[in-house]
Amino acid sequence: MTNADTDNLKTETDFEAIGLYPGATMQIHAVADHSNTHHWVKFIGSIKNDCILASLPFKYGNGMWIQKGEDFVVRGFNGRFAYAFTSQVIGECTSPFLYLYFSWPKSIESLTVRDSLRVEIALPVNISRSDSSSVSTMLHDLSISGAMIDSPMELGTIGDQVKTELMVDLPGNKVKVSVPAIIRNIHHNDDGEGFSTGLQFTDISQNDLLVLNYFIDCVTRGGPAMDNYVQ
Repeated sequence: MTNADTDNLKTETDFEAIGLYPGATMQIHAVADHSNTHHWVKFIGSIKNDCILASLPFKYGNGMWIQKGEDFVVRGFNGRFAYAFTSQVIGECTSPFLYLYFSWPKSIESLTVRDSLRVEIALPVNISRSDSSSVSTMLHDLSISGAMIDSPMELGTIGDQVKTELMVDLPGNKVKVSVPAIIRNIHHNDDGEGFSTGLQFTDISQNDLLVLNYFIDCVTRGGPAMDNYVQ
């Protein structure tokens, strides 16, 4: 399924080593929730060895108040490695805005992400080209750094900038990912039908990096990413 060694290196680290910045996206999942429903929050800040501050998760445009004492798995991606830890909601605040206090994690599991980790997968994708036209076609393989696209026509020339839009199926949720890319290579398919176009992703948002990394990990392992989180 992959074109690279998938045995990524898992290690334990501390929270400060993650190097999160205010506004970074984190994914939270209630330990007691067996439906694999997850929500997105923004990292606000931290008090070392005390607590982590994060925005309220939202559902249908409304903030979701979370019961004090509820345990969560928190996952994220900082551009170099994925991380996961368990934490408990220890409080909330309504002023000057709504946010939550999470307990300081006792340990954090990190998973080094290799750019070469690439999964072969047939996935519908929409390509917006530099001339403002768009093509709906199929993605052939995917990594956090790029993708290979199969299409009946050429998508452009080498060096052209395009935008990829695809829906990835995460456990319990489908997420739309929109990523700018540059065409790096173009080849005629061996059967003479259509073209294979290699794309390099550029300027990926923190949220889309997290989603892509989580999705690729799920595909590689055949299930939710980093299930063996540290408790």
